[in-house]
Amino acid sequence: MRFDGTLESWYAERGHGMMKPEQGGDALFVHVSAFPMDGQPPREGERLSFEVVSRSDGSKQAVRVHRLQEYKLPSQLRPARMGSRPPRPIARRRTSPLTWTVLVLLLLGVGATVWSPASHAIAGKDQAQAQSSSRR
Repeated sequence: MRFDGTLESWYAERGHGMMKPEQGGDALFVHVSAFPMDGQPPREGERLSFEVVSRSDGSKQAVRVHRLQEYKLPSQLRPARMGSRPPRPIARRRTSPLTWTVLVLLLLGVGATVWSPASHAIAGKDQAQAQSSSRR
């Protein structure tokens, strides 16, 4: 049968304490192993639900303890709230369309200058003059 009570005293260095049942009666011994393994230490004044068993010396002990109030972490220890969407992975930097347009125009300009018919004509005249002067 389950009972409700309050943790009256707790000796953390020893790992045990005393629990006072709400229904009245003597305080009960409670060991740290009776508490849930939820990572939260027992706190004096905490409301708990428990079962009672008799020990070998005839005294009673609280076992199978459950917390009646959910323990809330202080706001400084809570993880930061995240939106409903997970964070985006860090991606490499993308090149904007304007940058690509400028690069293409620059390449076309350089290509038009180097391979224009006028530059071939000038180069052809230079070669013809060089050949004619070498014949003389």
